[in-house]
Amino acid sequence: MFYPAHINLQDRKCLVVGGGTVAERKVVAMLVSGGDVTVISPEATELVAFLARIGTIRWHKRQLKSGDTLGYFLVCAATDFTDINTAVFTEAHEKNKIRLVNVVDVIPQCTFAAASVVTDGELMLSISTSGKSPATSRRIREHFEKILNATSLYTLGYEDGKPVPIANEKEGQGLPYPVYLLLENRTCVVLSDQKTQEIERRISLLNRCGAAVVRIVPDEVKPKHLDSAFLVIADKSSVVDIPFVDKGKGAFIAEYLDEPEAGTHFTPDLIIDDNLIISVSARNSTAVGKANRLHEKLANQFKNNGYGAFIEFLGARRSEILKAFPTPKKRADFFEVLIDNVEDAVSGLQTPPTTCCLGLTNPECSAECLFNWVRHGKLERANAFTSKRLDKADAGR
Repeated sequence: MFYPAHINLQDRKCLVVGGGTVAERKVVAMLVSGGDVTVISPEATELVAFLARIGTIRWHKRQLKSGDTLGYFLVCAATDFTDINTAVFTEAHEKNKIRLVNVVDVIPQCTFAAASVVTDGELMLSISTSGKSPATSRRIREHFEKILNATSLYTLGYEDGKPVPIANEKEGQGLPYPVYLLLENRTCVVLSDQKTQEIERRISLLNRCGAAVVRIVPDEVKPKHLDSAFLVIADKSSVVDIPFVDKGKGAFIAEYLDEPEAGTHFTPDLIIDDNLIISVSARNSTAVGKANRLHEKLANQFKNNGYGAFIEFLGARRSEILKAFPTPKKRADFFEVLIDNVEDAVSGLQTPPTTCCLGLTNPECSAECLFNWVRHGKLERANAFTSKRLDKADAGR
């Protein structure tokens, strides 16, 4: 499981290496969250070039050079070249000790993964399947877009096919930047005098994510405890002495429970079903009630309704499918066919949908499909069906 965190990017320096469609999405998300964005790439999409031309971002129209990642709070490598992406990770994280580094689609070279995100301007929802099923994450995101009349961050920046300005939100008005931290074996320090409910909730999440949790009484904390910390959670901001925090090179990311805006991230309200994680956050205090009502509604829909089991099933077959198909598009197409397939009509008067609804539009749907087989424990049938589809695809190549 990945650790859900909403990062405060207000005026923080963010670097995107790459100028294609994926890089463009990263730029848009960072801008909406108030980030100070720089792009390094010889070429760029129409929107990235437009944003640079009007002064919203900086674009260095060249290849990456040694030293380019120094001084950034967050770095993302989104090129089509493995050697460049690896160089970004090596310099940014291993040499410059930057905590937040992402190489698109290469989990071993990430300290965080991006989330599927939708927003209606007041609320932000993020969805993660901990990398086990991007197809399921996308389907849930598209469902939220419809029922909430919300917008995916992927669609911002264009009107009628033409690039348009994106407001770079400043002065605390930006939406948070939702990410999922990869904490396996990373040192995470918890500073607290008492075992409060919120502190225990954070520790439980850290442990589920495989973090190396170090709990320290504030009076006993020393610089050495924080120097190597990837993440720090404290019940009071005052317990972290400012000289401990190097705000440039190698700064840890911190959450303060008594003063969330003073930290670099906060842990949002969550709906968790194994590896499905949905977070809900409000842009400001006036939308908190709306966020709470939505959180309760989504908890009723997604907790203990089989989504976690379904994602775990797809994740268990994912490596096999990745080997079977050489390109991301072919793999994505196979997952779509696998998930969408509905075999037989439901008995009675109601006709099943032509494609699986994943229980999103009809929670009581009992169609004969992969989703229902898995969530009802029919794993032998689900595995046989998946293997058959793989054999059919292999025969067709």
